[in-house]
Formats: sequence, structure tokens, C-alpha cells
Amino acid sequence: MRRFQFRFRVFDPALAAATVALGVLLYAVVWGSAFAATAADREGGEPATRDAGVGFLVAAPDRGFWGNEEIRDAFEAFARRHNAALTVVTDERTRATFARALKELERRGARRIVVLPLFLSPNDPRLDRVRALVAERRKSNITLARSFGESYLAVEALADRLRALPNPEGRRVIVAGYGADSPETRTRLEADWQRLAQYAAAGLPFESVGALVWYDVPSAQREERGREMREGLAQAAVGGERVVLVPFHLGKKLDSMMAFTNELKRIAPAKVEVLAEEPLPALVGTWMEREANRALSMATKDIGVVVLAHGSDYHWNETMRQAVKPLEARYPVEYCFSMADPLLIERAVRKLEARGIRAIVIVRVFGLKDSFEGDIERLFGLDIEAARAAPRHAMHGQDEHDQGHDHDPAHGAAAPMRIHTAALVSSAGGIEDHSLFAQALLDRARSLSKDPARETVILTAHGAKDDTRNARWLEVLESLARQMGARGGREFRAIRVATWREDWPGKREPWIAKVRAMVDEATRDGGRALVIPARTNAQGLEHRFLEGLNYELGSGFAPHPLFTRWVEEQIIKGQQALATMPETRAVHAAAHDVAHRAPEAHP
Repeated sequence: MRRFQFRFRVFDPALAAATVALGVLLYAVVWGSAFAATAADREGGEPATRDAGVGFLVAAPDRGFWGNEEIRDAFEAFARRHNAALTVVTDERTRATFARALKELERRGARRIVVLPLFLSPNDPRLDRVRALVAERRKSNITLARSFGESYLAVEALADRLRALPNPEGRRVIVAGYGADSPETRTRLEADWQRLAQYAAAGLPFESVGALVWYDVPSAQREERGREMREGLAQAAVGGERVVLVPFHLGKKLDSMMAFTNELKRIAPAKVEVLAEEPLPALVGTWMEREANRALSMATKDIGVVVLAHGSDYHWNETMRQAVKPLEARYPVEYCFSMADPLLIERAVRKLEARGIRAIVIVRVFGLKDSFEGDIERLFGLDIEAARAAPRHAMHGQDEHDQGHDHDPAHGAAAPMRIHTAALVSSAGGIEDHSLFAQALLDRARSLSKDPARETVILTAHGAKDDTRNARWLEVLESLARQMGARGGREFRAIRVATWREDWPGKREPWIAKVRAMVDEATRDGGRALVIPARTNAQGLEHRFLEGLNYELGSGFAPHPLFTRWVEEQIIKGQQALATMPETRAVHAAAHDVAHRAPEAHP
């Protein structure tokens, strides 16, 4: 890259001399050991921490005075709550500052140290220096967390910039990164930046989204590498009429003039708009706290629960609340009755955060396991961090209602914002053909029964618009019927199953006719029809669909003691999932605490 060139418009010898002197002083601060000191040292007190046995060492690239001050500001807020130190990665002198930081953390009681790498790519060459220093201490209790760039919070930091672009339709976006030291590392870094850009741009109507990563090389190589990057930028802009270069990096930022983004503005073709420099994203602090939550010990009281269910009127909702209420004595619980509405889920999360919660299990009280599972994973970045899915352009969660109730799965052109939280999040649920559900449905039938040998049980479910998905529902119902029979339900004359497909004209009429025929057949020769809704709660439209027929109508899973046990089983599963997350040791103790309460199978 070409050398940075900055000129005063009016030459003032006194001002120039003062600037040079200030620069020397500031670099003495940057390169000195002050960055390895803890915030508590500067304040003259001990940092507050919830676990004195764990220390955190934030390692960040050297950005120059202003950029390093932004990092320091984020770090100091974190260090007020934890035993923490900051080290800036420069050259071979980093070894000494790194060692001093470790020593200070140990002096303050750290028996285990977690290094938090504030880098936008795990392939950053400067991060390799940190890895080497950690590897040298492999016999010590020191571990390296995942980099900031590997978290969904980094994606959201970039997404915030992209969402703010005016008139995004048809724009060509190029995300500018920084930190390559060779063509080989540039290739690796650009792959990482491209991944960040694709996730961040999901659902936005850009013409295309790409990434270019600039070099951080000695002065002797800057001219050659600068020419390479100018040519690359010009090539990336070819054919584009509305090209925008979006700086997203931890590159040089000495002051408002000597900053990498200013160099981008100088070399960019006239047709390319370069966005202005922005401060360090606030989500960096959220990332630090989240990584701390992965490492710190966590008790059951630190793990909150969000009960996510479809919801309906006041009575439906209160029935669900009362069914879960016995668990509130053991778990901090909040409720969200909606089809995974992001605003309402965030409301529940914020209420738990206000109660001091550091991890959350979202219990999905829906009929099928995949009902809104993907939506929850996306909202909390689990799709990114688990690398289980390619970037999606919108939320496409399916519930047992599919597109029912005028629900559009795409829900607009752009994917909604993710929920920004330092809490660890897992999700469990989907009732499916769970054995506790089968037993509860059998109990519902028996509560209506008078003469089982002359009675037919008819299990009904909402169903789905899609034929394949509706067939899946029928499979679940058949499994429930078999389990009911095995648990004593063979005393009934028969157990039959059907779905209503009630929200879709043209789909529901044939099924209403089928169920009516089942009821007619069951009531011949003095028989009785027991219609049992295989729903999470209450009843559906059975009275309307079966008008004029003789039958007894039961109700869904909740309220029932076995429903309450099912919810707790999902909570425990969610806690176990938290405990097995990559690089997460935080909730092993909590999962162990509740393991003895794991619901046993109903006899």
C-alpha cells in the first residue's frame, strides 16, 4: 500500500513541532507497559469480580493512539466487573507486556486465565503471535477464546452499518478489512470478511456484497501492496453504478487525520463512495461480557427461562402461565406468547437480564421440534457460531400453523435484527410424540370415558398447509396413538387420528369430512366418540367443525402435571446444551445441580 500522506493546509512551524512532540509522547504510552496494566491499577482499587479464580486478558491489535483509546474505553468498562488486563499486540515486545499482564492477573488471584482475542478474523497474523505466546505456556491454566470476528456480535456490528445505507436497492457493497501481511494471508482474511459480509447483508437488496482486505506491511512493501489493492478495488468496482466501500476493520487510527479509512478515501476511484470512519462498535463490550459468561462458574439461579408458546386470548395465555408456575420457584421464568416475534422475545430477554441472568434457555412450546427452531437460532446468532447454516435472507421458521393466521414466514424483504445480548442462549422444545404427551392425552380420554370397549378415541391436530408437513403431523399422531395403546389405551375400541388443516380453504374441507365420518362411525350401535385435541393447550375449532354430531371433547396438553414435567425436562436439556457449547464451561455445575430432578418417564 502507498505510504500515508498527510499535509497541513497552512504550514505553522510551532504547530508542527508541537504535533511531533505530542506524537512521540503518545507512542511512548502506546508502546509502553501501561496497556498491560489492569483498570484497577489505574483506579487504585480491586476490580469487582464474581469469580476471583478466573482472569481475563484482552489481546487487541495496535491501532495507534485513538484506536487504542477506543479499545481501552471498552476494556475498562469490562474490567470494572472482572479481574482483567489488556495487552496490545505489536512486535516481539508483546512477549514482555503479555507476561506482565499474566503476572498481574495471577497476583490478583487468577488461577485460570482466558485470553479474549479482539480480532475480526481468526486468521489475523497478529493473532498468531498471541497463539504462540499461549502455546508457550501450555502447562499453565491458560486458554484462548474465540475471536470477536467469530461471534454473531461482529456480524451485527457490520449489519448495523449496512442497514443504515440509504437506498440499498441495487447497490454494490465492498467491505474493507485490514491486517494481511502477505498475499496468502490476504486470501484467508478475505474469506473471513466475505463470510461476515454475507451474513450481515442477509435480506438486504444489494446488487452484490464482496470483501477486500488491505495490507499491514513494512514501509518497503507498501508501494507494491498498495498498487495491488488499488487495482483490486478498481476491478471490484467495474460495472457498478452505485458502489460503496464500507470500512469494517481494526486498522490504524492514530488520530482523525492519520487513519486507515482516510487512506481508503484517497485511493478509491471517483465512482466509489467511501463511508466515514466509525467508533469501535459498542458490541465489542457485549462480546467481552459474553465470553466471560462462557468461562465463569454459573449456578442454576444464573440461568433464566423464556417460555415461548403460540398464545391466544387471555384465558389461553393464563392457562399456560398457571401450568408453568410451579417451576417459577426453581427457575427465573419469563413468558413470550407469540409466533417467535423478535420484539417480544427480546422483551423477555431484557427482563431476565435485569434480574441478573447470564444464560437463557428458550423452551419452544410448539407441536413439532423444528417449529421456529431456526428462527430462534438466527435471533441469537447460533446459526453463525455453530456454522450449521448458510446465510439466509429472512426468517423462514415453520410452526404447526405454517402460513396460517395470515403469517408470512418471510415477513418482509429484510431479515430482522438479531438480539444483542451477553447472555449465553440455548433452545429446546417441540412436543412431537413425547411419552409424557401421550400419557396426558390418554388421561384426557379416560377422564371422559364411561365404557372404553364401546368408545373410539379420535386424536386431532391443527395440521399444516404443506402436504409433506401435514404427513409429518399424521406420523406424530400415529406414534402418540401407539404409545397410548401400549400404556393401557387398548381398552378403547379404537384410537384414530386426523388433522384439521383448519387455516387453509380447500385443504380443510376434506379433512373435516373425514373426521365427521369418524365420529359418525364411532357413535353407531350405541358407541361414543371421544375427540381429544393433540394441542399444547385448550381446544380448537372442533365445535364448529363437528356441529350437529354427538361426541365428547377433551382438551390439550396444558394444564396437566405431565406438561409441567415436560417443560422442566426441556429446561434441563437446554442447560445441558449450554454446558456442551464449544469453549463453554460455565454451566456444567448448574446442569449437575438439576440433573437429579430430571423427569422420569411416566409409568
